[in-house]
Amino acid sequence: MSFKDEIKIIGLKGIPLIEKGDNIPEIIIETLNRNGLALEDGDIIVIAQTIISKSNGRTRNLNEILPSEKALKLWKEITPKVKSHGLPEKSPELIQAILDESKEIIKSEHVLITETKHGFICADAGIDKSNIEGEGIVTLLPENPDKEAEKIRTTLKNKTEREIAIIISDSFGRVFRLGAIGNAIGVSGINPILDMRGKKDLFGYELQTTIVGHADSLAAAAQLVMGESDEGIPIVLIRGYNFEFNKETTIKSILRKKEIDLFRDNEEVSIRKILKNRRSYKLPFTTRNVDRKIIEECIELARWAPSAHNSQFWRYIILERDKLRESLIKKMNEKLRIDLLKDGKSKEFIKSKVEKTKINFLNSPILILLCLDTSELDKYPDPKRSQNEFLLGIQSISSSATYLLLAFEMKKLAACWYCAPLFAKSIIKENLKLPETYIPMAFFTVGYPIQAIEPPNRKKLKEIIYELRF
Repeated sequence: MSFKDEIKIIGLKGIPLIEKGDNIPEIIIETLNRNGLALEDGDIIVIAQTIISKSNGRTRNLNEILPSEKALKLWKEITPKVKSHGLPEKSPELIQAILDESKEIIKSEHVLITETKHGFICADAGIDKSNIEGEGIVTLLPENPDKEAEKIRTTLKNKTEREIAIIISDSFGRVFRLGAIGNAIGVSGINPILDMRGKKDLFGYELQTTIVGHADSLAAAAQLVMGESDEGIPIVLIRGYNFEFNKETTIKSILRKKEIDLFRDNEEVSIRKILKNRRSYKLPFTTRNVDRKIIEECIELARWAPSAHNSQFWRYIILERDKLRESLIKKMNEKLRIDLLKDGKSKEFIKSKVEKTKINFLNSPILILLCLDTSELDKYPDPKRSQNEFLLGIQSISSSATYLLLAFEMKKLAACWYCAPLFAKSIIKENLKLPETYIPMAFFTVGYPIQAIEPPNRKKLKEIIYELRF
């Protein structure tokens, strides 16, 4: 395939406002004539999705939509984020329309990133409120953009006897970049991608992986003429681009399969990754400060752990790097030193152990103390049931601690769970002036890691599942 040195991008001026039932091929021919143009073999017509949708009646009145519970929940979740970014608020009715047009919600932050029923990944399922008249009226993507492109191409060929290609375009945002550009959402007569593998580069090397998304490139080029506001040019003629005509084309060939999409993890993959990647981090942390707000967000997630009687016995104390923490760790280490002496440990061992503990707890950007609040444990007259209730409380706060560690992993924070407070309960309660019902159970050191931790060995599945045999 050879390329021409010059490509012309010609906006067709004078396109009327499109209404339901309008004949797009007829409008194209009439507008070409008014602009003093005629179709030639090899021409490409790029058509904005909006006029295809309007001619097909693919519009909705938001005022006639009843939001579902899911839509209302999403609205409550994203509205504060939308406002914080200075963006226009999405109504529950619009969110419901987006849900109706989506196969999956990929991200719900200050924008809704969805996978449409066609397989396109875009904001708001491609629903558009611009360039359409009527309060509360929005356009939806065509149900089958390829089919619409094929109908227009076939009709134009029958009327002009010219072999041309049709691209239906819409403007999408892009990963890691600001600004929307034109994207092909439907094609006829032209392959969406140009496979250059096997061709030679300037130096004679064979191309191994080069696949050009030329339909998207052509849509983006046309977008420069179409514009996004009041330009009023929804149809563009591209002339001079050399392409191989092909009747058997579909936009689906340009869509990346889920299993090789590095930018989109499905929910199961994401959770699996978090669960398997978490490590107990005992190395030094970077000097980067940890925002207390992030810590509170993680504790917020830890609140949702299961707990007996739903009593939520966990209590978290955030210890910054200050004199209070320094004093506490000094007293805890002194107790540790005395305990190890009683155990008959050598001076070298004791010095190493105390110093290591001191460094871990003092140098951690954030130190969190987890306590069990016994005030909400059920009371029983016999010691055995009371002991079981106490264990039940420990199980509950342990589940919260697990949630907390996973929340840290999501925030790219490293952490380690230490049981040192179990051996110094009185010292901790006295120094921090904790309520009588609080029992210190664990420390969590938290910060940004310097390096990754190698995964530890894990027992095989058959070693941890005990099969009953009768």
